[in-house]
Amino acid sequence: MEIGLLFTFRNPPPWARPAADLYRDTMEEIALADRLGFDGIWLAEHHFTDDGWSPSPLTLAAAVAMRTERARIGTFVLLLPQHDPLRVAEAATAVDILSGGRLTLGVGIGYRANEETPVGLSPSDRGSRMDEGLEVLVRCLQQERVDFDGRWHHLEDVVMTPRPVQQPRPPILTAGLGPRALERSVRLGCDGLAIHPPREAYDRYVEILERHGQDPSRQRFATIVLGYAGSSDDGAWETVGPHAGWIWDHYRTWLLASGEADLFSNGARQDFVIGSPQRWIDTIGGMLAANPGVPCHHLVVELVMAGLSHAERKRGIEYFASEVLPGLRLL
Repeated sequence: MEIGLLFTFRNPPPWARPAADLYRDTMEEIALADRLGFDGIWLAEHHFTDDGWSPSPLTLAAAVAMRTERARIGTFVLLLPQHDPLRVAEAATAVDILSGGRLTLGVGIGYRANEETPVGLSPSDRGSRMDEGLEVLVRCLQQERVDFDGRWHHLEDVVMTPRPVQQPRPPILTAGLGPRALERSVRLGCDGLAIHPPREAYDRYVEILERHGQDPSRQRFATIVLGYAGSSDDGAWETVGPHAGWIWDHYRTWLLASGEADLFSNGARQDFVIGSPQRWIDTIGGMLAANPGVPCHHLVVELVMAGLSHAERKRGIEYFASEVLPGLRLL
């Protein structure tokens, strides 16, 4: 299993520092993760948050491309209904060129209404915007000339140059397990899921793939876990407890306010993986064992670092790389 790190560029008010300092330090941490052998650097997207969550992942991806040499660079995930998919394709192509063909696009529909209504978007339109946006994105990345006439997007003899390094295009992972989301992903020839599906959803996905004449074994599956590693469970919690609490509270508040499932109901210390290397191995191994036969190719780890000092963040990355990464690769 491959292991990547998620960087959100969050700057929580209790520990806030100048954004320029945070961005500079985070880019150094990303370069460190690349040197230490992490397989992926992932960038997320949210808008209008109180902690400055990165709102422009492909801009940051271009910077990451210039500071790294080997790790794949991905979005986990880009909120496609909020974007012009033609511009996403152009920006993604630039990142793929700058990185020498290391881009993976993770795209999702989004779930927070307060990221949409302030800019005149209706949450009720997410599905249809995603339907069209993903089709336009795929076609613009794959084709040199594109025509499209839909409800939201109109393209007439658009010439797509330059072309991505990866052919026929950079891989696209989609985030969504509902029937419409899976059908959309398969119909448009996407490359896998940015989520580790439970067995029932996986079986449904395989059935859709086979119905469309696609090989399920060629699909890639990623999933995310939040946490922090230290020599002991108590030691790790002592380092990041308040920071984990901040992140936990925000995720839970956002999900509940949006009517989503309550994925965080036990507190940060239980819902996140905060502890020793053995706890990491046991927890991730148990997560995979809970869905036997469902592959997981890439584990995206959001280390709980928002608000930590630059020195503490580097130590956390280094410790994870030396003490946790080797064991996780064997799962």
